[in-house]
Amino acid sequence: MKSKVIRLFLKDNFVIFTCTIALIESLLYCFKGIQKEFDVGTIIYIIVNTIYIPFGLIFRKKCFAYFYLVYAVILVFVIAFEKTLLFNNFTALFIICLVIMIQPKIAKPAIIIYFISVICAFLINEEPLYLFFIHFFRSIWFLGIVIYVLDNKFERKRLILYDDEIEILSQICDGKTYQKEVKGYSENTVYRKLKSARERNGNISKEQLIELYKEEFQNNEKSASTLSPDITAKSNSLEKS
Repeated sequence: MKSKVIRLFLKDNFVIFTCTIALIESLLYCFKGIQKEFDVGTIIYIIVNTIYIPFGLIFRKKCFAYFYLVYAVILVFVIAFEKTLLFNNFTALFIICLVIMIQPKIAKPAIIIYFISVICAFLINEEPLYLFFIHFFRSIWFLGIVIYVLDNKFERKRLILYDDEIEILSQICDGKTYQKEVKGYSENTVYRKLKSARERNGNISKEQLIELYKEEFQNNEKSASTLSPDITAKSNSLEKS
């Protein structure tokens, strides 16, 4: 129940949630600067987190992937400027993985940009070559896992659907070819519900979602039909006794 409430909250308030976190981060870095000093890294963090707030409120979710890509690149160089060893720091790589998950179309450019940034940052930081290769091969490993999962290698046993999505899919399977034909929902609502269902179940297409729902529905019907004779037989035997 709690996890469902959290999901619904993030779904409706994701932009406000991330903007609030960005504001808190900016304030904390300001406090860090007051306590120690406003070095290059601290100033960059404050600027990027502060810029994110109007960026998120204006563009909403549309350009998040591109913002996070820029954020990851900046993060790589900030780590270098702070003279922290890069080879064991994968914060920026984690953000690149988020970029790939949000916008798979820019996966290749994002990975290329990341590794170019890492090479430049390693040169700035003057770290040994063997540390660069440790970071490089571990990054390949992590990215490989993310891409493997996104390619639906781990298939779900069941679709994760809400009641209204099930109702819409049921009507579509019953012959409602067009979204505007679905009763009880506007065309825009049907589009949004199907899009959410597709994204939640592995970024599948609308056609794949419908086919998977049909298969699941048929399997449920088969299991119900195999159970019903057993129940009938048991009831008959009870009546005889």
